[in-house]
Amino acid sequence: MPGEILEEQRAFTRFEGGCILCATVEAELVDGKRVLFSNDDVMCVSPYWAGAPYELLIIPRSHDLHLTDSSPQTLATMGAAIRDSLIALREIHGDVAYNLVFHTAPHHYTGAYHWHVHLFPNLVTTAGFERGTGVMINIVPPELAAEQLRKVAVEA
Repeated sequence: MPGEILEEQRAFTRFEGGCILCATVEAELVDGKRVLFSNDDVMCVSPYWAGAPYELLIIPRSHDLHLTDSSPQTLATMGAAIRDSLIALREIHGDVAYNLVFHTAPHHYTGAYHWHVHLFPNLVTTAGFERGTGVMINIVPPELAAEQLRKVAVEA
């Protein structure tokens, strides 16, 4: 199992009071500064922990462990959210390369988890500090990234 998924599983298990991503959705909606868009099915946010400029987190509002557990409506809305996020990024940065990473619970896993999608535009190079320490330096505050993306985004 990839280390990042294992770390996320541990975070979901340690979080008391429900789901860490469901709580993130609610907190981000209250604050609003890092939210690119949100509707009944999905929220797209530039998370406060973003390690790279314009990094986005797309979270289905339905709490499902596995992508395959989601309804056709949720999957269609997630697809539209990914499309709209990429359109907004292209409006600001042009035809930029990106990594789209789906995080879903491992097969037959029944513990705490909430599937989601990470969108990482390739705008910067990982330098010596980041490689040496594992600590990412984000030169664009997530609030500023979300503000700029909201100006050009279409609703999912």
